[in-house]
Amino acid sequence: MTVQRKKMQYGIYQHGNHLLEPFISNLPAMLLVLAVVYLSQRAINASPVSHFLRDNVPLDPTSPTLSLCSDQQRSMWDILWSCLATLFACTWVSVHPNIPPSEESWWKSSMRRFELMFWGLIAPEMIILWAMRQWYSAREIAKKYEGHGWTKTHAYFVQMGGFTLLEKGERPRVLFPEEMESLLRIGLIDLPQITEEEIRDRSKGDGLSKALVIGQTSWFVAQCVARHAQGLIVTELELVTGAFAALNGVMYFLWWNKPVDVRCSVPVPVHLSPTVNEPFKFKSIENPNIPYRIAIFSSICDLLQWSINSLILSWTWMWRLTKDLDTLNVLKATLIFRWTGVKCLVFVMKICFWRLSDIFLSWAVLKDEIEKLHHRQRVPSSNVPTFYAGTEYNETSRYLIASITAGLAALFGAVHCSAWFLSFPTYIELIIWRICSSVVAIIPLFMLLSFIIHFWAKSRPTDNLIQNVALMLRIVSYFNLPIYFLARVLLLGEAFATLRYLPPPALEVVDWVAFLPHI
Repeated sequence: MTVQRKKMQYGIYQHGNHLLEPFISNLPAMLLVLAVVYLSQRAINASPVSHFLRDNVPLDPTSPTLSLCSDQQRSMWDILWSCLATLFACTWVSVHPNIPPSEESWWKSSMRRFELMFWGLIAPEMIILWAMRQWYSAREIAKKYEGHGWTKTHAYFVQMGGFTLLEKGERPRVLFPEEMESLLRIGLIDLPQITEEEIRDRSKGDGLSKALVIGQTSWFVAQCVARHAQGLIVTELELVTGAFAALNGVMYFLWWNKPVDVRCSVPVPVHLSPTVNEPFKFKSIENPNIPYRIAIFSSICDLLQWSINSLILSWTWMWRLTKDLDTLNVLKATLIFRWTGVKCLVFVMKICFWRLSDIFLSWAVLKDEIEKLHHRQRVPSSNVPTFYAGTEYNETSRYLIASITAGLAALFGAVHCSAWFLSFPTYIELIIWRICSSVVAIIPLFMLLSFIIHFWAKSRPTDNLIQNVALMLRIVSYFNLPIYFLARVLLLGEAFATLRYLPPPALEVVDWVAFLPHI
């Protein structure tokens, strides 16, 4: 009886751990959401000016600043908490990650989210590019399977690794959208029968969490606009946070139908023999547009054949590709690796492009072409890459997406330039801000110009000069990306550093009553 009771208790213990596992896996996200709510509430309530900030307030009794009541002022901590809450909402809650590996522990998933948060702070426009690629592919996939009851939610679900292929005697692996289409055509699998409600039930996001994020960012932007309308100073940190909030609106629009924090995929069994007597019917035409991966691979080949100089300048941008194509040994044989200064620059660029290359050139994008070159089997994977998106693109759409992203990045930098004439603690910090804000605004413009010229050159294939100019602009832009990221880090650090000195008008609160119509 005692042994049986222990077994029952042990079974209950295991079952309890199984029930607690989803809660534990999402504990960091839940804590951050609670922190956002708490900090947002804290930022709304004004508090007396701290002793640290009173040193910067003029001591003239006739000054209008000293005549203000404590509830008409805000402290440095109010500004800091409000900005931190908005930044957390824009870089953690708003980012919709792909499904992690099934065997991944909760702390590894949390580290993956922190990595996305890091890139969201350093390069938010790259997250926008990833979201835009998934959004466009979701539209095309939903149109293709519209006759079978699929929606954009299904299209996002398959892009984020929501289906796992189960083949007898083989290790389960993720089912990519392109592979699913091929297997459906030959009848080796059936279209997964899962409803949109079932997919949303797996999602950890709901209307309340979205409303909290949208409410926080909207309230923050409204405060900044109101302060500018009343002639009050908007601090540099508020300016930077406002730019993040604007991009957050674009991100939410692109990922509105994408599930959040899904951890389990849906198994799709493989038939031993084709079971479909007639081909699977797609709504799209039988001659699809050129896939995105073919277009990128062709452009890389053109880049490699253009000149040896362009190869040397751009090899770090294609580090992951050259490593798998065994061309790294050829590059090591060149004289460029004998220069210590260039080797340090290459190391910095490798770090910058380590993850960003996954956005532009993810392994999933080039897997078919690399297999053809190596004639080898693909290594099964239980999840899609972190920045994976579908490949339902044609060349026009690819350049349109890249151009829109470059334009948004230029606008993001232009917001920083609006602080050109704000007060800074020192003159050196003012110069640093002006230089860095110019860099983050000009480099995306170079990329946008290169995309426009290259797309225009497609209509004039005989004019090699225009194509070479576009290619050179793109190479210069890619080569300057480390400088761009360094400028982004300096701007973010300087925005926090300026809080140590705030002029009196920056501490005044918005008079919302003044916006009400009155006589």
